[in-house]
Amino acid sequence: MLRKNNIWKGTIKYWIGIILFCCFFYGCSLRKNSLSDKVAYLGPPGSFTHLAAGKKFPAELLVFQNSIEDCFTSVHSGKIKKAVVPLRNSIGGVVVPTQKALKEFTDIKIEDSLELPISQNLMVIPGTNDIKKIYSHPQALRQSRHFIDSLYPNVPRIEYSSTSAAAKWVSEHPEEKGAAIANTEAAKLYKLKIIYTNIQEDKNNRTQFIIISSKK
Repeated sequence: MLRKNNIWKGTIKYWIGIILFCCFFYGCSLRKNSLSDKVAYLGPPGSFTHLAAGKKFPAELLVFQNSIEDCFTSVHSGKIKKAVVPLRNSIGGVVVPTQKALKEFTDIKIEDSLELPISQNLMVIPGTNDIKKIYSHPQALRQSRHFIDSLYPNVPRIEYSSTSAAAKWVSEHPEEKGAAIANTEAAKLYKLKIIYTNIQEDKNNRTQFIIISSKK
């Protein structure tokens, strides 16, 4: 009887060990997968960076951040394994917040890059006739400066963290009678009407995006 009890105890300990090992292994794998499956990008949805991230990582879970610095911080903290941010535009030049973050976050590296053609469009809430302000990312405003100067020389230009953030804000504030400069996806997403297409100075306008990750 004693021998039988010892056998049962040994069997129970064995299976407990197996269960604990599986839980540990599965938990680690789950954590690893949840980390590797997430890619941050400068959002909100509909930004040019969102398009770049979707092209580079079509099967990954894309998580938007409100600023370029937030993209770097998410990688630095270990919450996100990779992030996509804009680095340089053929018209507007270097994206200053990205350049600044690359210097500040010394534990982050550039692991890859891609380039996309950029088409800027002026969009409004349907029915808006008298535009009072124009909202967009500083780069988009620079890329479209000549167009704005010629058609809307006296309309204030308001800088936003991204083109899609500007489009989203315009769509949510009809009383402001604002216009946004963004891409066609943002117009669809936020139900805005495009009134002018390809307003950038150079029709071959392109932006280089980089994929950042931890050096660890």
